[in-house]
Amino acid sequence: MFPEMRVVHSTGFYYPDSTGGTEAYVSSLAGSLRSYGVGCIVAAPHASEEPARSVHEGVEVFRYPVPERWLRRELQGKEPPRRLHFFEDWLRRQGADVYHQHSWTAGCGLWHLKAAKRLGLKTVVTVHVPGNLCMRGTMLYEGRAACDGKILPERCAACWLQSKGLPATAARGIAKLPRPLPSLQWLPRVGSALSARALAAGRIEDLQAMSAAADRIVAVCQWLHDALRANGVPAGKLVLNRQGVAARGPAPLSRPGRPSGVVRFGFLGRWDPVKGVHVLVEAFRRLPSDLPVTLDICAAVQGRTGEKYRDQVRRSGSGDPRIRVLPPLPHREVGAFLSGLDVLAVPSLWLETGPLVVLEAFASGVPVIGSDLGGISELVGHGRNGLLVPHDDLNAWTAAMLRLATDRALLERLQRGVGPVRTMVEVGREMAALYRELKATGRYAA
Repeated sequence: MFPEMRVVHSTGFYYPDSTGGTEAYVSSLAGSLRSYGVGCIVAAPHASEEPARSVHEGVEVFRYPVPERWLRRELQGKEPPRRLHFFEDWLRRQGADVYHQHSWTAGCGLWHLKAAKRLGLKTVVTVHVPGNLCMRGTMLYEGRAACDGKILPERCAACWLQSKGLPATAARGIAKLPRPLPSLQWLPRVGSALSARALAAGRIEDLQAMSAAADRIVAVCQWLHDALRANGVPAGKLVLNRQGVAARGPAPLSRPGRPSGVVRFGFLGRWDPVKGVHVLVEAFRRLPSDLPVTLDICAAVQGRTGEKYRDQVRRSGSGDPRIRVLPPLPHREVGAFLSGLDVLAVPSLWLETGPLVVLEAFASGVPVIGSDLGGISELVGHGRNGLLVPHDDLNAWTAAMLRLATDRALLERLQRGVGPVRTMVEVGREMAALYRELKATGRYAA
């Protein structure tokens, strides 16, 4: 089909340099949009001096150059990133109808959105992570309970300072300071601490700037939609378009063969403390040693921090032969891995906006035991297609796994409760309709 529309998708990270939920979403969306007459090209930053081009799964990818080391003012968004002209010159030549941005970073942020607006393109921003709203990036107030997402500078500053190691009393006192003393604000750590309230206020300004430059802002889950609305994003610009999985065949009617009576738990994701793998491993190790269970951990590692976390978790579980740490899988093998599980565990310690792995598990007919937070609790129906557990309660995690391992009737009921799953075909259809609406109206939402 010859495309009747052309859309540029931009993202701060993309294959093959990195793999993650946003990358998978953008790749699947670009593929599904072909069926609806929408031609796509992906743009992503690359630390280099010259642009580069490649093709990923049939979609052209333009890698525009960005600095290897960012200046402080670039990271703060106070001045445009160096080499921005490469991006803007390329975008001008694309003849695109819509510019759709999926990240909010120094390499793909407000300056890039404004460039698209300046060139006359209709603009869409999809918010994939809590970082647009939350200074911690987790949306957990003081690291404990789910936050409503409303940016209140003093509250947010105190919460953020506690994440940096300050005691609650000191953090709340510093958070009352409207601005740092001029003589101290340039000290790297002291200046940032004393500027906490101003930094939080900057989040509001960034959100307002995003709202002004975007014709539509897409939230991929309900809690994120509500939080954006609570922070003043106009209802006319907000769109709820939930994530979906790449379409594949029907879920298997029976689980693959395995030792009789063994219940196989699994984790699929990446090595990052917010994914809570350490909680899962510690809770699993507390199960009786003679209980017929296994835990397979299949996760990708990104950067030195991810490597250190992986090694730490691997050491903590090394004394339990029932725990296996597997190498990461290419996406084409994810379905086979999930189909071999009885239960997928999603022990996230932050408010997920999906996660896609829950939908992937459901697409394979596998129930989920997950943290009772954010997008997980929107997808998992407790007692219907999985179990929800307090995210930071080790005893509750152990008890939930023990229950699933010893109550075969419950496990089978949860497996039967897994229903149809939303796919990227549906996401693509709704997004194509949104693009056409923008193109047809010729006007922006108020």
